[in-house]
Amino acid sequence: MGDFEKLRKELLNGDKAQKVKNIVNSAEGKRIGKNIDGEALRKAAESGDQETLSNILGKVLSTDDGKDLVRRIEESLGNKQ
Repeated sequence: MGDFEKLRKELLNGDKAQKVKNIVNSAEGKRIGKNIDGEALRKAAESGDQETLSNILGKVLSTDDGKDLVRRIEESLGNKQ
């Protein structure tokens, strides 16, 4: 199993999934969501399309809200930096 597949399963299942959902559904998560193609993101995640995911992530990380959202997700998953 590739690293991407492992990460995808961790983020979409179990207690980590609920933590990520809570952050994504926050006010900043919703603001970011308005600027990305949710359907493209879903399809890319389900199919393992790393190129599309990288492009979407690049767009998210180019904003302050996106950087903060990723930081919050990392912290909630125990990856405090």
